[in-house]
Amino acid sequence: MIFIDIQEVISTLDEDWRKEAQAVAKKLSEAQSATERKAIIGDHEDLWRQLKAKLAAFGHDKCWYCETFSYRSDNSVDHFRPKSRVYEDRSHPGYWWLAFSAANYRFACTYCNSRRHDVGGTSGGKHDHFPLVDGSARAADPYTPLSVENPLLLDPCWKSDVAAFWFDETGEVSVNPSFKAVDENAEEKVQASRHFYHLDQVALVEARRRVYLKVRRLCDQADDSFLSWKKTKDHSAKMAFREAMNAIARMRDRTAEHSAVAHCAIRGLRHSSISASLSYDSVA
Repeated sequence: MIFIDIQEVISTLDEDWRKEAQAVAKKLSEAQSATERKAIIGDHEDLWRQLKAKLAAFGHDKCWYCETFSYRSDNSVDHFRPKSRVYEDRSHPGYWWLAFSAANYRFACTYCNSRRHDVGGTSGGKHDHFPLVDGSARAADPYTPLSVENPLLLDPCWKSDVAAFWFDETGEVSVNPSFKAVDENAEEKVQASRHFYHLDQVALVEARRRVYLKVRRLCDQADDSFLSWKKTKDHSAKMAFREAMNAIARMRDRTAEHSAVAHCAIRGLRHSSISASLSYDSVA
């Protein structure tokens, strides 16, 4: 997961889209029943689909939750807070007032957005789930601020939430130790997000493992070349070191698949590898 500035996304929306979304939102607020609201939402689904390409571009064509490209597709626009119903609270009408709010949209792959069972025995997918920390209030209407809620699902549009995930050489998801000092529910939130975003799907875990191991291999190559260069002053060793450093930089770039994993690998190796230390300390 990498941070997506949703306010930056919103700032790029066409005025015509804004006006139409506001008009539909007004219709929803004036609806007399849940059935009428459902019909209004269904009649205007194309509005959020119009933003699919824009949302994808802001995430470099990666799912905002799991950082994969196409192999976990069909990609879609996910309503972070479900628009029609909430699985954890069957009496809740769904966050219908956010159905046409771009601030509630996330670009998601099929595995993260839809309930699925994987051939490896795992299951997950967000669907209509939106669990909260035990004891948290839930906003049930547009007059209650969303700030009363303490969601269990980590959100790519909050930088602090993105920092909660940690990855190691196994490819599995765990809690960033630093996040535990920030949020007393850190462990619970990471576990819930791992399940509902289906981050433990076998192919995804293997893809993350390969990224971590590739970073380690590149760091080893860069370190060996660096030591050879310092010892022999051989220009080819210097170039090999520089090329390996560039390869490491490309893996941690935001446009790369599973760049957050690469960042974790670099951070984990920085005390034993000069190239990882240099890469971690670099600005870009």
